[in-house]
Amino acid sequence: MAKDSDKADDLISGKLKKSKSYHADYGRKTYGEIKRLAIGKPPDSKARQMKKLIEQSERLRQKARGRKK
Repeated sequence: MAKDSDKADDLISGKLKKSKSYHADYGRKTYGEIKRLAIGKPPDSKARQMKKLIEQSERLRQKARGRKK
């Protein structure tokens, strides 16, 4: 499970970094910062996409593996 102090780039695998939902400028932010931005008023759409990549990385990797078969 990701800790709030972990950097986003450390939590997202290389294959997922090629996704349209990945934003390099948010890769240097911590998971905690991204969560705060994602739920802020108004919510930050880039932060929401990065949060989803971090939280659902295992499911997304499985999905990507299934396409190659």
